[in-house]
Amino acid sequence: MTDDAALTLHHTGEGYEYVRCRSGGDDATVYIHRLVFVAEYGLDALPVGWHVHHEISIPWLNTPENLVAVEPVAHSRHHLQGEPLSTDGGSCEQ
Repeated sequence: MTDDAALTLHHTGEGYEYVRCRSGGDDATVYIHRLVFVAEYGLDALPVGWHVHHEISIPWLNTPENLVAVEPVAHSRHHLQGEPLSTDGGSCEQ
């Protein structure tokens, strides 16, 4: 790490933890729950563009057993419309 690079831990107003790294002109942010999910299950377990959902709705409970990969539209419907999530990351048929 160079003198101009800074890796810092932050929290959103909702309690989600994330790491931010600034180096040169770059500024990258990664949420801790995404890092934990990939560390536990591998990068292939998280399709490009998918979200990582907390099964127990505690944003700082970033244990592998509390995290599941979900398709973004199904994830939004779950949080905005109360639709249940299926175990494969999609919405459950009702």
